[in-house]
Amino acid sequence: MDPTSYHWDGMKRLGRGDPPLFAFQLTLAGWGHFQLYGQPPRRVTPGTAFIALMPSRHRYYLPVDSPGWTFAWISIYHPYLLARITKQVAATGPLMEVAPDGLLAATSLRLVRGAIKKDFRNRFEVELSLFEFLLACEESAQQVRDSSRDSPDKGQRLLEAVRSRVVASLPKALDVQALAADYGMSRTHFSHFFRRRSGLTPAHFSTEVRVHEAARLLLETRTPLKQIADACGFANANHFCKVFRRIQHVSPKSYRRTLR
Repeated sequence: MDPTSYHWDGMKRLGRGDPPLFAFQLTLAGWGHFQLYGQPPRRVTPGTAFIALMPSRHRYYLPVDSPGWTFAWISIYHPYLLARITKQVAATGPLMEVAPDGLLAATSLRLVRGAIKKDFRNRFEVELSLFEFLLACEESAQQVRDSSRDSPDKGQRLLEAVRSRVVASLPKALDVQALAADYGMSRTHFSHFFRRRSGLTPAHFSTEVRVHEAARLLLETRTPLKQIADACGFANANHFCKVFRRIQHVSPKSYRRTLR
């Protein structure tokens, strides 16, 4: 409950000679933040888990505005599992949704119970549970990828979600890194993810959204170009005019004069 007492940095967890590991932490109630270095924090709500590789450039903590954070967690040192999980995190990011009645929830909580109650019969049962957990993680990630490819409206829903996020961030121009953090991905992975589903780069789409918002203001208001440029996240009026002409094939003044 105390924000000053719960803060972990992935580059400071291990001492000299300590073996690498990963932690799996599943939120049960409340929420906390998981943050990759250089990216905005991502809220980890109930039913969401993160995989924290150690060492790696991340941190997770209880923010001051959180009502508290209740979670189950397990740290795993198995070298083979660590190698497989590292590949998964590189491909799909550190955050994942966990269905309460699914295999991933069951296998992860079995490991947590075993660590607390010491009720595994022997080391073979421990290792079997570890591999069941690994396969549940990989199956969950695969299901997310498959559902994204198979559903015809996934791309449109992604565009609508990103469009809303870009507009809500105005007058600040939202960069790709911030969008990637919203989805718990690296910048590179999110760019590939977005382009596969939309056919566009996230940077280009974000610019188009800002230009379309500027076009709306040109038609619906008498706001000067400089103010519209500021409101839509452009550096200045000249930059706004160049970008607007590139996308709309007409200058902002001509657009306003012709279509009003």
